[in-house]
Amino acid sequence: MVRHFLLFLAVVFCSVKLVLCSGFGRCPKLEYMKNFNMTKFTGRWYEVERTFYLIEIIYSCVTVEMEMVSNMKMNISVISRSRWFDGVTMSEGFALQSKKDPTIFVYKVNTKFPRLLSKYLPGAGFYQILDTDYDSYAILWSCTDYFLAHTDMIWIWGRQRQLNVTTRSNVYNILNQYDLDPERLTLPTDANCMDEI
Repeated sequence: MVRHFLLFLAVVFCSVKLVLCSGFGRCPKLEYMKNFNMTKFTGRWYEVERTFYLIEIIYSCVTVEMEMVSNMKMNISVISRSRWFDGVTMSEGFALQSKKDPTIFVYKVNTKFPRLLSKYLPGAGFYQILDTDYDSYAILWSCTDYFLAHTDMIWIWGRQRQLNVTTRSNVYNILNQYDLDPERLTLPTDANCMDEI
C-alpha cells in the first residue's frame, strides 16, 4: 500500500513538474543587478519573449508603460490586444520597490476587490529585474513557492518590439548565467501590432 502511494506521489509530482513547476524546492535567490536606476527604467517597454503563462494565451501586442510616482513607486499600465475579441485591454496598477533589493518590486493591480483577493489577481506579485541596459532590453523574473515545488516565469522586454540578434544572444547568455533556460521562452503572437498599443 505504501509503495503504491509513493508511486502515485511520484507520478503526480512529475506531472506537476511538466505542467506547472519549474523545479522542486523553494524559489532560488537570484543575485540582484548592481546600480539599478529606476528612473532610467521607466517609460515604454514591449514584451519580446516570455515563458508560458496561461493568462497571456489570449493576449498579444503587450506594451507596458511605467511612470515614476515617488522614489520607490511606479504607476504601471499594461496594454494588450485580445486575440479572441479583437479589442484592446488595459490593466493598471502600481509597483513598490523593495528596500532590501532595489530590483525587486511588488506589483499590485488597481481593483475594488478586497486586499486579500487582489493579491491573487493575474499579474499581481513579486518581480525581479535581473538585468537591463535601459535602452534596448530588460529581463524580468518572477517565482512563486508551492508546497514542494516552485514555478517561475521570465519576460524579455524591449524598447522596440523585436531585439536584434546581438542583443538577443546577450540576453540568452545572461539567462544562462542565472541557470535559467532560454529554451523555455516563446515568442508572443504580435502580428499587426500598432504603435499606439
